[in-house]
Amino acid sequence: MNTASLGKPRQPDLLESVVTAEQWLRSSLATLSSIDSSAPSAPCPLDARGLGRLQSLRDDLRAALATGHADEPSAAVAAPSIETTAAVSLDAGGARLHARGKGVELLRSYVMIQLAAATYADTMRRLKVCANPRCRGAFYDRSKNCSRLWHDVTTCGNTQNVRAYRARLKERGLSSAR
Repeated sequence: MNTASLGKPRQPDLLESVVTAEQWLRSSLATLSSIDSSAPSAPCPLDARGLGRLQSLRDDLRAALATGHADEPSAAVAAPSIETTAAVSLDAGGARLHARGKGVELLRSYVMIQLAAATYADTMRRLKVCANPRCRGAFYDRSKNCSRLWHDVTTCGNTQNVRAYRARLKERGLSSAR
């Protein structure tokens, strides 16, 4: 999800072109398959349609996670529906989901299966998007009570808290003490 730079300093969007997306995909799949044997391991050939599907997945995931901020207007909007195909197998160990598809569709299927697993493991609520509207970086909330709002409290959190403080002072007709 953090393939597009939303904060400062601006970095290039890793899914901006087929070439940069293929480089990111190759590197990410190599890393992923080294820690999860069920992950797609072969680099998928990418075309303009596949690039669009990757960008759509990223944007829809970010929008879905952002709906978790109850104090934002977007919280009232339903999370986007992300559809994919998966196979289900049943054995003595129980039911298992398997990613299906070719290329980008296989990756989309894998990602959605991992999100379903996170939901059942009650860790999905820890996947968040930074509450700073200028950042919106995705992060995993490791706090004990799952209450983090900012991906980094020293940058985004401090900035937003100072803005809120100054807005309160302005509302009261006071100037900020600097």
